[in-house]
Amino acid sequence: MSGPTMLIAVDASLRDEVAALREQNERILELLSGTAAPGGKPKVRLLRVNEVLDRVGFKKTTLFEAIKAGRFPEGFKHGNLRLWRESEVDAAIEALSGAAGN
Repeated sequence: MSGPTMLIAVDASLRDEVAALREQNERILELLSGTAAPGGKPKVRLLRVNEVLDRVGFKKTTLFEAIKAGRFPEGFKHGNLRLWRESEVDAAIEALSGAAGN
């Protein structure tokens, strides 16, 4: 009877090993696709003012008027740069396009 019992133990260890390899493979695919940063945190992309202007199609003055009116995120200062999180800009664009459709 040791044969079938041993086979079950091997199957369980193989199943655990396969599960671990699948998790590792998914993690590698996330890193390669750019959706996650090392350490498992979501990847954050920062945009400079010209990248934000390209995305929204505004002139600089219009962008800063929208920020002042609270219709667009103000981003944050890093040294002499003003930066925005890409996710916040995308959300603001969605909100602006939704408001324009009403």
